[in-house]
Amino acid sequence: MIITAEQLSRIAASGGGLVLDASAWTFPQLKEIVTAANGGKARITLKTFANMTATQLDELAVLAPGLIVFDLTS
Repeated sequence: MIITAEQLSRIAASGGGLVLDASAWTFPQLKEIVTAANGGKARITLKTFANMTATQLDELAVLAPGLIVFDLTS
């Protein structure tokens, strides 16, 4: 199944929670999805984010406080 960042944003904005492989998305795409999640109060779990900096993770967390989970097990 191919799904776009825009489609995921709409799902998150509607309140649908998501588990995402962060390595499959660009940072701007993740910001778009996380911002939409804040509006819909949807929880987002990010996995495989080794290519991101701590500053980027913090920036995502600020966009949707309490709704972003960083899965450190992957």
